[in-house]
Amino acid sequence: MRKKTFSKGGIHPEAHKDASPAIELLPLPEVAVVPLSQHIGAPASPGVAKGDKVRRGDRIAVNPSFVSAGMHAPISGTVTAIEPVVMANGKPSTAIIIKASPEEHEADTAERERYWTGLNSVEADRDLSESVDAADIRRLISDAGIVGLGGATFPSHVKLTLKDDVKAEVLIINGCECEPYLMCDDALMRAYPSRIVEGVELMMKAAGIPRAVIAIEDNKPEAARAIESAIDGRHDISLQILRTRYPQGGEKQLVEAVTGRRIASGALPVSVGAIVNNVATAFSVWQAVDRGVPLIERVVTITGDIPADQRRNYLAAIGTPLADFPFTVPDDARVIAGGPMMGKTAVRLDAPVIKGTSGLTILSAAGRRPVQPCIRCGACVEVCPMGLEPYLLSTYGRLRMWDEARDNDVADCIECGSCSYSCPSARPLLDYIRVARQRSRQSKQ
Repeated sequence: MRKKTFSKGGIHPEAHKDASPAIELLPLPEVAVVPLSQHIGAPASPGVAKGDKVRRGDRIAVNPSFVSAGMHAPISGTVTAIEPVVMANGKPSTAIIIKASPEEHEADTAERERYWTGLNSVEADRDLSESVDAADIRRLISDAGIVGLGGATFPSHVKLTLKDDVKAEVLIINGCECEPYLMCDDALMRAYPSRIVEGVELMMKAAGIPRAVIAIEDNKPEAARAIESAIDGRHDISLQILRTRYPQGGEKQLVEAVTGRRIASGALPVSVGAIVNNVATAFSVWQAVDRGVPLIERVVTITGDIPADQRRNYLAAIGTPLADFPFTVPDDARVIAGGPMMGKTAVRLDAPVIKGTSGLTILSAAGRRPVQPCIRCGACVEVCPMGLEPYLLSTYGRLRMWDEARDNDVADCIECGSCSYSCPSARPLLDYIRVARQRSRQSKQ
C-alpha cells in the first residue's frame, strides 16, 4: 500500500539525520536571558523587578492578552536587569536577566538531574485526562507558557480553545520533522513516547476532539515503533506513517496527507475539521498538567558540518547562550538557527535559546553556488507546495511591489524554501518573498 503524502509540489533534500538520537542535559547557565517575546502574539509583561529572588519554574512574566504566553525562570537566582537584548536573528527584544549564585546553580542542577533521570520510571497514568476537565487543562497550558514547538510558536491554549460553533474531528500530531538535519522531535519520540501520547490525550480533552492521529515520516522507524508501542491499544489515537517528503510538516500539507482534505487560501486547519500540534508540544502539555512543570527547557539539535561527535541532541534551558553548546564553527561556516530550509542565520551566538529554538545547523561555504540570472525554467513553480509562482513573488519583493505581491497571494507562502533549493541559478527567492510577505501585510494595514 502506497504511503500517503500531500499532492502538490515538494522536494526530497538529503536528510543528514546523523546527530546522536540520545538526549543529553546541557548544563544550566549561571546567567539566563529570558526574552519577553518568544511567540506569536503580544509580548509577555514582566511580573518581577530588578533585585527580586526567583526559583526555577517561577512565573516571571505574564501574558497581557489571550494571544500571548507567559515566561518562567529557567534557573533560580536574582533578577539583575530587565533590559533590551539582541536575539540570534539580530532583532532587539526586552529580556529578564537572572543570575544564579554557586549554591543556587548547584541545587538546580541536582534537582534537574533527578527529575529527568526518573521521568520514564513514573508509571503512565491512563486516567490523567479524565481527572481534569477541559477548562482546567487549557488553563494549565496557558499558565505553563506553552507554545507550538514545531516552529510557529503559537500559544497552545489559544489553538485548543474552540468557539462554541466550531468542532474539530481530528487532532493531528506532527512528528514528521521533515526539515533536513534536525532530530529534536525524533529524539524526543524515542525517549519519551508514553509521555507524548498522554499529552495527546490531554489536548484531545482540552479541545473536545474525539480522535487523534500521530503522523511520522517513514524515515523515522525507531520513533514510529516507540510511539506505536506507547499507543498500546488506545482506540481513539492512531499512528500514520507518511512518505518522506518535504515540506510534509507544513500544516496544510500535513492535513491533506492525513485526511485528504485541502485547506482553502487564508483558512485554518479547523475549517476542514483538524487541529495540528507538534509532538514536543504534546510532551510539554503532559509535563504541565501531570508534573506541574512549565516550559523552561526544550530539546535542541546541534548538527551540520562539524565533527561527528559534536552532532548531538541536548535538553537546554530557555535563556542559555547559544555559545554554551559544545561545538566548533569552521572559519568559512555560518550558523543557522533551525534547519537549512526554513532557519535563519544566527548573527550572534551570545543570544539565548528561546522556545522556538529547534536546533543550530552549522554549514560550511563549500558547495555554495554564485547567484545567476533567472533562466525561466519553472522549477520553482513545480516544487511549490502552495501552487504559487515563486519567481514572480520574488521579483515583486526585489522591486518593492508590495501590492502586486499581495494580489498574487504572497500571504499563502509557507516559507518552506523549496523554491530556493530547486533553483538552478541559486537565486535567493525565499529571501525576497519573505520581505514581500511582511511588507504587503504592513501596506494593507
